Amino acid sequence: MAEYFRRWERLRPILESIRDREIREADTQAAIFSFRQAFQIALRDLPPRESSGLVEWQRSMKRWRENG
Repeated sequence: MAEYFRRWERLRPILESIRDREIREADTQAAIFSFRQAFQIALRDLPPRESSGLVEWQRSMKRWRENG
């Protein structure tokens, strides 16, 4: 496990520089356009929810805490 963490510590700066470069070079307009059709299909096929699900999630967490 210690070797795993040492390896990530060595690779972190390299991975961060790759991420930063990809963010700088990203074409946001092209990305939005490429997801446009998928978004329109989701709007068509998935009706709006009446709830975000937060209340249901909180109820589940309460039951989980009560049951151990």
